[in-house]
Amino acid sequence: MSKLTVGIYSLGGCEGCRHEIVNLGEELFKAMEEYGFKIVYEPLLGLRNEANYYDVVFIEGVVGSKEDVVRIRKIREKAKIVVALGSCSYLGGIPSAKRFIETKMDTTITEDIRPLQVPQPITKYIKVDYWLRGCPINKHEFLELLKILSSNLWYRQGERRFEYTREYIAYVKGKVLTLHGDKCIVCGRCIGICKEIGVSVLGTVFRGINVAVTTPFNEPFEKTNCIHCGLCTLYCPVGAITYREDLTKVQELLSKGKELKLFIEPEVIAALMSVLKVDDPGKIINALKILGFSRVILWSPMNNVRDLKELTIITPSEAEYLYIKYFHKDMLKHVVKPSGSFNNDEVVATPCVARKLEHDLVLTTRELYRLLVKIPVNYLNSTLPNEVRLKNIPGMVKAIGAYEVRGILDAIRRGYVKEGTITVYICPEGCIMGGGQLYTSVLKDVKDILTSKVATLMKL
Repeated sequence: MSKLTVGIYSLGGCEGCRHEIVNLGEELFKAMEEYGFKIVYEPLLGLRNEANYYDVVFIEGVVGSKEDVVRIRKIREKAKIVVALGSCSYLGGIPSAKRFIETKMDTTITEDIRPLQVPQPITKYIKVDYWLRGCPINKHEFLELLKILSSNLWYRQGERRFEYTREYIAYVKGKVLTLHGDKCIVCGRCIGICKEIGVSVLGTVFRGINVAVTTPFNEPFEKTNCIHCGLCTLYCPVGAITYREDLTKVQELLSKGKELKLFIEPEVIAALMSVLKVDDPGKIINALKILGFSRVILWSPMNNVRDLKELTIITPSEAEYLYIKYFHKDMLKHVVKPSGSFNNDEVVATPCVARKLEHDLVLTTRELYRLLVKIPVNYLNSTLPNEVRLKNIPGMVKAIGAYEVRGILDAIRRGYVKEGTITVYICPEGCIMGGGQLYTSVLKDVKDILTSKVATLMKL
């Protein structure tokens, strides 16, 4: 039985990987014999006659000149398998660091051997079947690769193929939130934020390859203690949890000439200004009118709060209300829900995902951003909102974030707080960083814009 022919080549490099192979000594030749290989080209072993065909070729070093490019392409043509040896051949290694250094070319060198401006790995010019990383390579990994290749068990290095595959996929469909288990990578970020809020609806089920993130008993979110803050959608890195999007519905209505009023919260304008680099909130208002909204109204859920005298807890959205209902039921007697009802021709722009439980036409900041991102907003004229509906409640105290909310509720329960108006915001940093806000919003920028430029609109 004929043996498989092997060639070992070197380009620009220290030849450390080839020395690792040669220094195996008797172990190398014993492995070659056992696995059915024969080295026919390796100058370090005195084998200098190149073959017309190779079963396996190992190449070390970087491509440093046009001559090297021609050479490795010829080697590739006559090799069944090409293996990149070490960091240089596969990634560029230390020689490729030359890209950080300015050098001048020698103009006397002929064109065919002219050095490349930056040395490159062989993977840039030819197809590589396998690779051995390291500087130098691990000689035992070299022997292991020989063993694998000799068994003729073909595989593509780095492919995602395992003996077992995950069979259980959790899919939870709700009125607002949906969990797509086929996208989930079980990173646990959604579970972490859900626990931090104090809800802990999301968790893992099963073990090993079948581990999955889901709700208790795989129930829809609204049948659990989920408060629909939407932070899980913001923290998920792969979009495995999504909320109901109303953008398409709103666009269709606008395209049909439907007159829609837009009620927009100040935090939305501030976040859009931050991300779109807009210096005037009036330009955002004008852009929204250009999109087709008949009226743009600066609005806050506090508008519907009546004058209060007794101890009152204001929940700005359904998220805060559900949080108290599920986890602090004894406090419901103090709660006021300020959110009002909207008509079919009214759209709400909000940083709050939970508001989608209250109305059918609700656009989060993220959805609204997709409408505005293609408009050159900064080149538009400034336009004031048609109306401002913002109510200031004197002496109101704010509890922002789950930790403060739990603290103030406990203080009321213990009798330390007996009067006043308290507004609770369950999301960290409040509505300014709600579940529907943009991923790229910079907290400090949004705060600054909200308290300065958007504040001028609030005073109209």
